[in-house]
Amino acid sequence: MILTAADDRTPVPGFFDLPVTGGTTTFDMLGLRPEERGSAIALLARSMFSQGGSAAERAASVRRFITGLSVPGNSAAEEPGAQPITIAVPLTADHWRDLLAPLGRGDLFAALISNRSVLLVCAGAMNTDASVRSLLERDRGLLRYLTRSAPAAFWVAARSLRLDKDRIAVPGGSAVEPIWEALAGERVTRPSEFIRVLVSRDSGRLAWFYDAMAAMPPDRRGLLYGHGPIEVQIEQTRALYATFRSADSNWRLEDHPFLRGVTDPSMVTANIGIANGAVAPPNAQRFWEELFERADLSRRNITALRVDAAAPVTIAWLAQKIAGVAARERRDRYEMVRFAQAVFPRAGAEDSVDVMVALGGYRRYRALLLALDRMEITTPRVYSRAVEAARRVDELSGRDRKHAMIAFQAALAILERARVTRAIEVAAAERMILALADVADGGSRQAQGIAQWIVKSLLDTLPPLVQPDQWTAATAYESRLLQALAGAPPGTAAATLTWEGLDYRVDYFAAEHDRIKRIREQLTSPGLDAALAANNDTLVAEALLVLIYSPALGDPDGPALLGGDIALRHDFGVEGAAGLRRDTLGWSLPREQVGDGNPWHIEGSLLGLDIALARLALRRLSDDDMPVAPTINLNDQMTLAKTARALNPQDLRDADRDRIVAAIARGRDRVAGAGGNLAALLALANEAGLSAAVKQTLPWTFTRTPDLVPALFGLRDFMWLGRPDLPIETLHRWGVYSEALHSRLKTAMPSPMQWENVGGRADGGLIATQLPDLTLRMAEETVRLKLPARLVPGLLTYATQDFWHDVDSRFPDDWPALARQALALSPSRVEDYVAALAGDGPLRPK
Repeated sequence: MILTAADDRTPVPGFFDLPVTGGTTTFDMLGLRPEERGSAIALLARSMFSQGGSAAERAASVRRFITGLSVPGNSAAEEPGAQPITIAVPLTADHWRDLLAPLGRGDLFAALISNRSVLLVCAGAMNTDASVRSLLERDRGLLRYLTRSAPAAFWVAARSLRLDKDRIAVPGGSAVEPIWEALAGERVTRPSEFIRVLVSRDSGRLAWFYDAMAAMPPDRRGLLYGHGPIEVQIEQTRALYATFRSADSNWRLEDHPFLRGVTDPSMVTANIGIANGAVAPPNAQRFWEELFERADLSRRNITALRVDAAAPVTIAWLAQKIAGVAARERRDRYEMVRFAQAVFPRAGAEDSVDVMVALGGYRRYRALLLALDRMEITTPRVYSRAVEAARRVDELSGRDRKHAMIAFQAALAILERARVTRAIEVAAAERMILALADVADGGSRQAQGIAQWIVKSLLDTLPPLVQPDQWTAATAYESRLLQALAGAPPGTAAATLTWEGLDYRVDYFAAEHDRIKRIREQLTSPGLDAALAANNDTLVAEALLVLIYSPALGDPDGPALLGGDIALRHDFGVEGAAGLRRDTLGWSLPREQVGDGNPWHIEGSLLGLDIALARLALRRLSDDDMPVAPTINLNDQMTLAKTARALNPQDLRDADRDRIVAAIARGRDRVAGAGGNLAALLALANEAGLSAAVKQTLPWTFTRTPDLVPALFGLRDFMWLGRPDLPIETLHRWGVYSEALHSRLKTAMPSPMQWENVGGRADGGLIATQLPDLTLRMAEETVRLKLPARLVPGLLTYATQDFWHDVDSRFPDDWPALARQALALSPSRVEDYVAALAGDGPLRPK
């Protein structure tokens, strides 16, 4: 640990040095790092009072430890190996002793981290602007009010509060002061009174709204305020605020300051796409009214509608329409809008019916639509015909419906896999989907018709069989499909390299083909060729299920294959007693199911199955030691696992990788070049979107431990500071699986942003969507080792497993710990991953 105790005597305006009880022993127990001495209070507020189980256990153990040290006769100096250490705390010690009296008269550190209200206000004072800290220093009455009445609300709004010449500088500037004065019922020229009202109004919801508006870029915020006379803007903003007031009936900010909703109004208003100063297309108001209000839209009833393109929607209008409904419908509407903006941004008037048919099926056929998007299909007609075909399948009943659903989804899953592996082009996939929809429109025995179409039409689009296997009979249907699921043979174009004195070729196809065949050997199946010859729909369905499961089950030696009938346990929700059937389950995204009285199985669609089972693709190197239990929350684990699965080696080019790594190096150089220039470092912290606490305490950190300032930046920060010269579409290929943010089964590169903007949403795995750092670390290492960029996903199957177990998360959304762990991955460990790929992966002997 690096200590610079001599520097602790140097005053930093607005902060004082608080000795940590127990010194470095306590500091380490709290999971803090030397570079976090400045922002420790902000981290401790989350760590000590978070809802996470591991965080609560850690907090309790630290409190017991500190209590023991506080007993008369004990001291930090008596702890073996402990050294004194201080952290930054805003205002003065006397301010906090006054609030904590009589506890604060003794051990201030112990009293501070044990008092929830005071710690929250202290963290808020750390996050806020120096002008507000100055106000709190002068106005102890305001400080006491915040502590006693609204500590969590102050913590929420604090980072967005600022004074300008003794008046509140509201988000948007002086032009919108009347808006905020109308909402608060208080003048901005009375800062203390304005802050009191802001944090107390509507149980802290006004503070939440204020912070959400302040966190937005000016162009988006301007759209939310609306246009026209100030009276009109006041009413428009008041209507928008009403969505924040009513969005969460269980809102208890003071009880749960760190919890938020995945689709709450702050997420909706921050993420709805905008383009050219307006909501991004499709953006006709009538268009969205029909889609929101109707559970189902057919081509016939759509043609009778008149969609007025001259009445565009606003972000505020969409937020009201989304936030004002029940939680399940709210999420459906939000995801539908995000999906439409991503997939149909250039759809013209001639496409409007097809777009509405497609989106009209979003609630029911989500997995189908997301799979088409994953194939990079953009033609609205293909989406609408696929939805109509799925509806025809649903018109069947009983086993006929189940068999037809399996056949239809299996055909699409084969196309999905062929597109992901780039075995076929987009145009070929579109033709096949339209042809498949025509087959599904046929009469009785749809399952048989679709199965015959797979082997008579679809196979002709796929690469010819070049590697016969044990399933290659006279017809060779299953062999050809298993090969197609592995991709296209690379031919003579495979990249080559030398590793540890041996020559290899990079051959994902051969590795995947071998893996899929090993899995297929362990699964119980009648065999597709034999099932078709027997003209038996049940056998055909079972054979197709096994076929689709084979590439999705990950490690052939993994535990998922201990039960050979895993594919046959798949639950589409279409069987059983009428009261037990779940009519829409078969088209929802697949997910693992356990604990319902049945063996572990998958429920939902077959589409996107490899993404749903991404954790099974992760591998662990053989080690002598048992790994520790992960402290990262499960949903963030799944986001990272799905990233390793969703990154496509076919799309990762050496030239793009090299430019990204060069940008990281430039970013590092900019931080290092700032050197002793505090103003330059503050500008870089703002540009990278570092946490408010880090930025506000940067002068303190710079004074105490200047050598540790670069450690405040992560790989994502360095990359953006290096200003990568690549299109955003290319950067997205190197990003993080972002279904929760973008409603797509794809990766996206997160922009610079304070991680707290998505914090508190552990149920959506949103913190991990801001962490491309592990992928960027693999990019750096492949450059160092002179390896092809296409190996990055393979390396991640090992790196992600290690990462899970190595991260020491102090609270459920501990982004700083995640970013730090990616940087800590050792080069020698990456070399072990490469060796593993050479033993059982895409590195094949030349």
